[in-house]
Amino acid sequence: MKFTKAFGIILLFATAIFLFACDGGGSGGGGSVDSSSDSSGTGTVSFGLTDTSTDKYQAVYVTIDEVQVNRNDSPSDDNGSWKVVATPRKTYNLLRLVNGVTETLGQNELAVGIYKQIRLIIGEIPESENNIFGVAHPFANYVILADGSDKPLKIPSGINTGIKLVHHFNVNEDQVVELLLDFDACRSVVRAGKSGKYILKPTIKVIEPQDKSEVLGTVTERVITDSTETFAPISGALVSAQISEQSSASIARSTLTNENGEYSMLLSPDQSYNIVVYKGDENSDIFYRPDCQNVDAPLDAIIQKDFILTNVLTEFGTVTGQIIVTLNDGQVNEEDPPVVYVSFYTAELDCGYVEVTTLPASPDTDGTLTYTVELPFGTYDVVASAENFIPDTGAAVVDGSEDSGTVPDLFITERPGV
Repeated sequence: MKFTKAFGIILLFATAIFLFACDGGGSGGGGSVDSSSDSSGTGTVSFGLTDTSTDKYQAVYVTIDEVQVNRNDSPSDDNGSWKVVATPRKTYNLLRLVNGVTETLGQNELAVGIYKQIRLIIGEIPESENNIFGVAHPFANYVILADGSDKPLKIPSGINTGIKLVHHFNVNEDQVVELLLDFDACRSVVRAGKSGKYILKPTIKVIEPQDKSEVLGTVTERVITDSTETFAPISGALVSAQISEQSSASIARSTLTNENGEYSMLLSPDQSYNIVVYKGDENSDIFYRPDCQNVDAPLDAIIQKDFILTNVLTEFGTVTGQIIVTLNDGQVNEEDPPVVYVSFYTAELDCGYVEVTTLPASPDTDGTLTYTVELPFGTYDVVASAENFIPDTGAAVVDGSEDSGTVPDLFITERPGV
């Protein structure tokens, strides 16, 4: 949107993009150029594209025309400071680029020096290959929903000049630098309120796998038949590595289990994580109680963490609420609305305070948003947040009672000066 070293890296599309830049291309204005880049030597940069993935869609297609890099802190879009290092001009199904599946976007050489930004140019014309249904791509960028219908992905005006990622990396002579671009499909595709449009709001992290540890394992459920105990794999379970404090948790990496219930993630070393697993299927009313284990990640370690989830059967309920969005100018741009996330946290697991799930959504034109989600019995903090907005927090108690799951209105307000 990362499985054993045998199945590669994901949190969801592990693409090893080998970009070896050229000496050619301008490096003019738009910001100060680091003096360490003044060298006639070249090195190799390997960019990998990995998807954090989602089970909300059958496919998420994005067309990437070019990959570019820049040495400057604040380059302009057209002053020649961007270097084209790959021209794949290909339509990628992000949900296929998991479980070790890799795609090469291109390779070239880069002059020695410090590079400060990466840019992906999104294409407007799809490639000639067919999609998962064996038919031509109807759009360059689109999603295929659970019912098989396709919806174009609208590209906001802000990324028409490319998806820019600020990340400093150093290219040394005759050496290889490996980077992964972690594309979070779940947070990057948003349904826009009453309009029914789907918008591409890219959420991408840059990670460096050469300085990582790997956590891997299986997620299963216990099945008893005729007094015989077996363990069945759970596919599509969300596995996340979280950094938790007393009343907050942030997700460092996440992925989905494959058809064998297997998962794998790369983690930054010398850090303590909570590995959280959750699976809920609202279409079939099958929900598992979330589980969590703590792990410390030393450098270059491979850590095994297996989970056995419990089906909660009837012990789950509906959480509902409404979010009121207030903008500084009082207007909501229906063509490019702010993206609101509703996150659900609990402190009832053994390893501490963790996030169970997050729902992306967009406000209606009147500034309100309602949400509905099924969750296992328990007490949850409910947090509404959006980029450049002040978040708000409420609480939900899911216990099967008449008022179970009702959350008071949440209010998020645009930060002053935005």
